[in-house]
Amino acid sequence: MNKLALTLVSLLILQACSDAKKASEVTAAYVPISAYSSMSCNNLRAEDLRLRRSVSEMSGTVDKEYKNDKAMEAVTWILFWPAAFAMDGNDAEAAQLSQAKGEAEAIRAAMIAKNCR
Repeated sequence: MNKLALTLVSLLILQACSDAKKASEVTAAYVPISAYSSMSCNNLRAEDLRLRRSVSEMSGTVDKEYKNDKAMEAVTWILFWPAAFAMDGNDAEAAQLSQAKGEAEAIRAAMIAKNCR
């Protein structure tokens, strides 16, 4: 029983140290709709398609970095635990994804405002 409790506590500590995020946990940054209000419906559709592809690729990168970070964190805790507190996570990738998600939302809002179909 004690070994099980110790294992569960250890796993919780391992999960709690890294600030890496999954792509699904990254929220969209605010991007004003005015940045896209001068674009035509065709241009908005093209930009929306480009951003959807980009968000999909970035999501894969963020999730890959998340998994790598968690794996490195586990190894770090086993081999040299003080270094686990200095791990960077995937902040840069998450910030790029957040910006792209925000741009996609602004484009969709501009499309709605212009009644694009």
